[in-house]
Amino acid sequence: SAPVPMSSAASAEAGGGGVRLPAGLLASHGALGSADGLLGTKIPVDALRSGSLAPEVPPTRRTAQSWWDRAVELCEAQRYLEAYQQVIVEPEESCLLRLMQHTGPIVEHLDAECNSRLIRRLIHMLNSPTKDPAASSVDHIFGWLRQALRSSIHFTVSQVEDLATALQRVTSPSCSLNAPSKAEAAQLLMQVVALRR
Repeated sequence: SAPVPMSSAASAEAGGGGVRLPAGLLASHGALGSADGLLGTKIPVDALRSGSLAPEVPPTRRTAQSWWDRAVELCEAQRYLEAYQQVIVEPEESCLLRLMQHTGPIVEHLDAECNSRLIRRLIHMLNSPTKDPAASSVDHIFGWLRQALRSSIHFTVSQVEDLATALQRVTSPSCSLNAPSKAEAAQLLMQVVALRR
């Protein structure tokens, strides 16, 4: 609703740290109590500014750039786990891919839970039925998977199966990736299949 204009009397009272509100305004805000009980009562100006008499305004959603700035600060402080924990919950894949490119594969700096969530996100990127992963993104994804397999981090049974399916999709003729990327996917697939044994 539009702000209620302040009368000249109320304006004068504002200089003393409060506003003497007219009865009409008080009556329109039942949460403050009865108009009769508060008529003539000074309401601190800060209360008006803080939203006591106005609907709360929801906080503005942080932009992708603000997430990125915070992630870079954490990386500069070598707080890589916190950086990935922050970015990995963002639904936009480009945020995570950008951080992966920024840090390179650093599996050893993440804990088991974060690595597991990251692998699940990478599987989703590779296995998206609506689009083929871009060649530049695949390089970073494959780099992480190579290090994860080399580091012998724990893959759940479902992750092994889902990752194998995703890599099979990437190596299929219908995928638009170039031949070198498909060859690398085939090598990773062999390592993933070996985890079944």
